[in-house]
Amino acid sequence: MSLAYYQYHAHELAARYQQIPARAVHGDWLRLLEPWLVVAPRRLLDVGAGSGRDTAFLAGLNPGHHVVAVEPCHAFSALGQHHTRTLAVTWVNDSMPALSHVIGPFDLILLSAVWMHLSLADRPLALARLGELLSPQGYLVLSLRFSISEQEARERAMFPVSLEEVECLARKEGLTILHASALQQDVMARGELSWQSLILGGTHARLP
Repeated sequence: MSLAYYQYHAHELAARYQQIPARAVHGDWLRLLEPWLVVAPRRLLDVGAGSGRDTAFLAGLNPGHHVVAVEPCHAFSALGQHHTRTLAVTWVNDSMPALSHVIGPFDLILLSAVWMHLSLADRPLALARLGELLSPQGYLVLSLRFSISEQEARERAMFPVSLEEVECLARKEGLTILHASALQQDVMARGELSWQSLILGGTHARLP
């Protein structure tokens, strides 16, 4: 991930992200997991939490939830801490693939618009670490971004993704893909972009 780009553009990007409701971005997997998320307190991890939009949404689903928000960009983290200051959220300055300052286990781990920032070499390490942090009954939710321009690849350190790659890596870590959405249009109406949301399950996880 190119931290310099996000550090420089943090306020502009955060304003854009905060205008889009979390439910509009995450509606596909939420229809499956929201009943499970609201019924009892959970321990949740938001990796690449950015401006804190999704972190705040997750924390608000149940008053007993505790969310750990991981963000490597200091400018984003400062904005996120402000947006979640009244909620049960702990912010950690850390990054993939190591996540060396994060202590599990977690019932749900969210990687929203993060996977494409990991290089092909880092992805096996990242998924192994996420598997360590995930409870056996827990869920790992990640989004895949399709269509990356040469400029984005250069400025923002983005790399191509595929469902097949994630499936292969997941099998090696004992994780199961429980749900893969159809391709979804970009909620910011960037016509060239499409997304796919995945739910991966821990050893004993089943969809509610």
